[in-house]
Amino acid sequence: MRHRKSGFLALVTSLLLLAGCGMLGLGPINATEATIFLVRHAEKETGADPVLTEAGEARAERLGALMDEVGVDYVFSSDTRRTRATAAPTAEAEGLEVVIYDLDQMEEFAEDLRGMSGTILVLGHSNTTPVLAAMLTGRDEGPLFDEADYESLFRVEINALGEALAFQMSYDALEEYAD
Repeated sequence: MRHRKSGFLALVTSLLLLAGCGMLGLGPINATEATIFLVRHAEKETGADPVLTEAGEARAERLGALMDEVGVDYVFSSDTRRTRATAAPTAEAEGLEVVIYDLDQMEEFAEDLRGMSGTILVLGHSNTTPVLAAMLTGRDEGPLFDEADYESLFRVEINALGEALAFQMSYDALEEYAD
């Protein structure tokens, strides 16, 4: 019986020491190394490379204000007018350049993102945003966004062990996250 108690006490002590790492400045075990927001561009006009509608411009400004509250370290966009215009208010608020990524190199881009730390905003499309979330997590993150859906986005958390977890949310949930 004595051997079991000492083993149990050793286990409890180890767990308490690990939990206390945060108090020692070592950070919690599952500390997030990166938070990546994957967002579809805002509402767009029609055409080959359309600009944002008035509603889209307002959504881009709202995203910029929300991301300013969160604090963004990097802003990435595909190379279309609608995604660059959606990214612009965030980049401007944070004093950052919008970095263009290649939609034909999504796997390499996902690998680059997995190696980064900080808070990252990535602007994409209804057919690329869920795909990028799946590449980051290694799991199916659900269907492509409906063409009329400008409200949905993903927040991907990558911890110190490189494990990624995605949360699909809306701009309303993002406002709560920023508070």
